[in-house]
Amino acid sequence: MGEPVTESSALHRLAMVHFDRGRLDLARRKLLAALERLDRPELGVNAEALAVRVRVLITLYNVEAELSGRPYRRELLDQADQIVSGIGAEALAFAIDNARGLRAMRDGDEDEALRHFASAEEHLAEAPVEDACILLLNRGTLRLQQLDLAEARADFERCIALVSAQQSDDSLLNLAFMARHNLGYLEYLAGNIPAALQTMDQAAGMPIDGSRGISYLDKARVLIAAGLIDAADRTLLLAEDEFRRGRLHQELAETELARAECAMLARDLASARKLAGSARTRFKRRGNDRWRRIAELTLLQADLAAGRPASLLVAPALRLEREFTDHGLELQARTAGLIACAALAAADRLPEARERFARVHKIEPTDPITIKLQQRAVGAELALASADRGSARAEIRQGLRELTRHQAQFGSIDLQTSSAIHGRRLVELDLDTAFSSHRPDALFSAVERGRAISRRLTAVTPPVGESAELLAELRHLTEIIRSISDDPTAIEVVGQMRQRTSALYTELSSISWRALGAGRPTPPATMADVRTEIERRNQVLVTFCVFRNTWSAIVLGDGPPRLVELPRADQTPELVRRAQADLNVLAYSSLPTEMRNTVTGSLQHTMQRLDDTLIAPLSLGDRPVVLVPTGALAAFSWNCLPSLRGRSIVVSPTATRWLANALSLTHPVASVTVDVLAGPGLGTAQGEATAVAAAWRTLRPDTRATAYVGAEATRDQLSSALASATVVHVAAHGSHQRQNPLFSSLQLADGPLFAYEIEQDPIAAHVILSACELGQNTLRPGDETLGLTSVLLQRGARCVVAGVAQVGDEIAGQVMASYHRRLAAGSDAASALAAAVVEVDQPFVPFVCFGASWRLGTGQA
Repeated sequence: MGEPVTESSALHRLAMVHFDRGRLDLARRKLLAALERLDRPELGVNAEALAVRVRVLITLYNVEAELSGRPYRRELLDQADQIVSGIGAEALAFAIDNARGLRAMRDGDEDEALRHFASAEEHLAEAPVEDACILLLNRGTLRLQQLDLAEARADFERCIALVSAQQSDDSLLNLAFMARHNLGYLEYLAGNIPAALQTMDQAAGMPIDGSRGISYLDKARVLIAAGLIDAADRTLLLAEDEFRRGRLHQELAETELARAECAMLARDLASARKLAGSARTRFKRRGNDRWRRIAELTLLQADLAAGRPASLLVAPALRLEREFTDHGLELQARTAGLIACAALAAADRLPEARERFARVHKIEPTDPITIKLQQRAVGAELALASADRGSARAEIRQGLRELTRHQAQFGSIDLQTSSAIHGRRLVELDLDTAFSSHRPDALFSAVERGRAISRRLTAVTPPVGESAELLAELRHLTEIIRSISDDPTAIEVVGQMRQRTSALYTELSSISWRALGAGRPTPPATMADVRTEIERRNQVLVTFCVFRNTWSAIVLGDGPPRLVELPRADQTPELVRRAQADLNVLAYSSLPTEMRNTVTGSLQHTMQRLDDTLIAPLSLGDRPVVLVPTGALAAFSWNCLPSLRGRSIVVSPTATRWLANALSLTHPVASVTVDVLAGPGLGTAQGEATAVAAAWRTLRPDTRATAYVGAEATRDQLSSALASATVVHVAAHGSHQRQNPLFSSLQLADGPLFAYEIEQDPIAAHVILSACELGQNTLRPGDETLGLTSVLLQRGARCVVAGVAQVGDEIAGQVMASYHRRLAAGSDAASALAAAVVEVDQPFVPFVCFGASWRLGTGQA
C-alpha cells in the first residue's frame, strides 16, 4: 500500500514546485494525478494516505481558486475538513484554516481571514515549519493591507527566524525570500522608500526556486511612488510575463492596474483607461469586489483628468467612497471622496464640493505622498473656484513643501529628480494663480518653488563597494561596443552586449536608489534677494516660463522687475531641435562646401527666429545676462543667437541655484591649481591640454598647472583632480545617455568615467568639458535635468563650461586656449567664453557657461 502513497506525495511535491514557479496549469495536472492514485480501494482508511489526500486537496483548492476565480471548488476543503475530523490531525487542521484564511484575504474579507488565521495559530506548535511560515506570511500580508505595520513586521521576522533555525531546503528558502521581500514592502508603506528598495534588493539576491512575479509587482509599486515610472513599467512587464505563464489572473490584473498608474503619471490617459478597464474586468470575473473597486477608482481618476463630463463622475465616486468606507479602506475612500469633490466643482456644484471637502479626513504625516498632494490640489482648486486665493496659495505651498520633504529623503540624484512628477498638478496650479495676478514677483516665486527642486537638495554618492564590480563590467562592455559597433559582422554580438549594459544600468541604479538623503532642503530664494545681487553685479536675469502653451519671461535688473509675454514662442521647442541638428552636422570637418553652406543658412534662419521670439521682446540692453531656462531651452546654445553673440551669458536651472553659486567663495589666487586631462582618440586633445596648462603657467607663474596626457589621463587622475584642484579641464570624448543620464561618461585612457561615480563635495569650483555634447541633459517633469553637467553642479561645482552640441576638434581647441588665457588673466568665466567664441572664425560655437560665472581670486564666484 505504500507505493501509491509515495507516488502521490512525490506528485504533490512536484505540484508545489510548479505552484511556486507560477505554473498553476502544471501544478493542477500533478494534483489530479495524485488524487487518482489515492482513489484506490485497497487504501481504505489508511492514515498516511488520508493525510496525503488532505494536503493534495488543500493545494488543489488554492490552484483552482487562482485559475478560476469564484465560485471556488469549496467542496475540496470540505472534504479535507471531514477527513481531518475523522483522524484528529491538528497539523492538518492548521493547514485547512490557513487555506481558508488566505482565500478570505484574497477575496477582501479581512475579518474572516483573521478569524481563520487565529484558529490556525491555536495549532501552530504542531504544524510543520513550512506550514507555520506560510501562516505568518499570509497574516503578515493581511496586516500590511490593514497598515498594522508593527504586527506585520513581527510576523515576517518570526518567519525568517523559523527558517534560519532549520536546515533550509528550497521551499523554506522561498518562504524566507518572501518574508524578507515583504519587509521591504513594509518599509515602503512606512514611507521609507530607500530602505524599501534596499530590503527588496537584499531579498532579490537570495537564491530561490520559484516565481519572482510578486516581488516584481511590489518593487514596481515602490518605483512608482519614487516617480521612476519608466523603470516601474519595465519591472511590471517582467511581472506580467510571469503571471501570464502561470495563469495567475488576480496578479495579472493587479499588474495591469499598476501599469495604468504609470500611464496616468505619464499623462497617457488613453492607455491608463484601457489598462484599468481590463483589470476591472478580470477582478469582476473573479468576484473580487475589493480590487474591482480599486480599478474603478483608477478609471475615475483617468476620466476626470481626460475631461469626461464631471456630472457623470459624481455618483460613481460617491458610491465608491461609501463602499470603501464600509470595508474600512480609509485611503481609498478618501481618494474617491476627493474625486467626487473635484467632479462636483467641475459640474458647477461648488457648495456641495466645499461641504464634502470639509468632511475629508485630515492629512496625516504618514499618508502616502500621492494622496497628500491630491488632497492639497483639490483644496487649492476649490479655493480658487471660490475666489479665495489666499487659501489656494496656502494649500499649494504646503503641498510643495511636502513634496520637497519627500524628495529630500532620497540621496540619489536620480530619485530626487524623478520624484518631482508627483507634484506636477500643484506646480501647474501655482503657476495658474501667479499668471492670473500679472505680477512678476508672484510668477518668480511660483517658478522657484516648483522648478528643479532637486537643486535645493544634497545628493549622496552611491556605495562604492557594492557597485565596483558592476561598474568594471560596464566599462569593459562599453569599450568593446565602442570598438566593434561599426563592424557589420558583429551586429548580433553588439546587440547582446547592449542588452547586458542595459541590465547593468538597472542594477547600478538600484544601488544608488538605496541612499538616504542628507540634510534639509534649501528654501527657494526671494525675488528681492536675487534682484539685489543681480543689480550689485550690474547684470540682468531672465527667467523663462511656459504655462498652457503661453511663454513668458521675468526680467530682473536694469530697472523695475518686468513680466514680458512672448506670444510667438509656441514653435520654440521645434526650432531648438532644428538648431541642435544643424549644429551637430556643422561639427563634421569633412562636410562638403555646398552642404555646409546650406546647413549654415538654415541655422542662421533658425537662430534669427529664436532671437526675435525669445530675446528681442525683452529689451535687455548690454549687461551680462543670467538665463534661467525651461524645457527645451535648458541645453540650448544661447551664444549662437545673433543679439547675444559676444555677450557674457550664464545658464542656471533656477535663480535660487544661481544665487547660491554666485555667493560661494573660491580659492584665493595663491592656492589655485589647474589640472588638464587629454583623453584618447581625440587628435587635438594633447595639444589643447598642453596649451591650456601653458597659458596658466605663463600668466600665473604661481599657479600649479599640470597636463595629463596619454596613459596619465586616467579615471583615478580625473577623480583626484575633481577632489583637489580649483580648475579642471577635460579634453576627451564623451557621451550623453538620454535614457540613462547617470551613465553619461567621459572617455579616459583606462576607460569611461560615468556621472554615476562622481563624488560629492569637495569638488573643483570650475570644470570645463571641451569635447562632444556633454552639456546635454535629460529633461524630467518640474524642469528637472539630469546629465554629466548637472551632476557636476549638483555635487558642488560652481561653474561648468560644456558643449550642448557637437563641436569640431580644431575649433574647440582654439576656443579653449583663448578661454583659459582670458580666465588666467582675471576675466570671469562667462565673459572669457563670450570673447573666446567671437575670436574664432566660426559663427556657431555651442559652448555654454552653466551655474555661475566663476572668476579667479575675487573671493566670489
